[in-house]
Amino acid sequence: MIANYGQTKAVPAGEKCQRRVLIPGPEMMLVEFRFQKGGIGTPHKHEAHEQVGYIAKGSFELTVDGRVQVVRTGDTYYAAKNVLHGVVALEEDSVIIDTFTPPRADFLAAE
Repeated sequence: MIANYGQTKAVPAGEKCQRRVLIPGPEMMLVEFRFQKGGIGTPHKHEAHEQVGYIAKGSFELTVDGRVQVVRTGDTYYAAKNVLHGVVALEEDSVIIDTFTPPRADFLAAE
């Protein structure tokens, strides 16, 4: 399967954030989150999903399992099932690319 960025759709994902499902697969999916400065990925946890994130652009204050750290372009993180995690964008047009396994049915339903 090949997906073209121009054929994917961005949807609002809270204030100062947009989400774009880049490609869904049967066992995992790739999702882009694009934030304006000050945008918040509210701390949350997933009962059924593991998440790996790559900071593609900009910087964030990232919290994973109580640990708070500034992450920048090129940094990565992992949030296991039931681990509290969230971000605050520190720069305009900051971008995270997240992989979820299994795929997030709620994201697919919003497309």
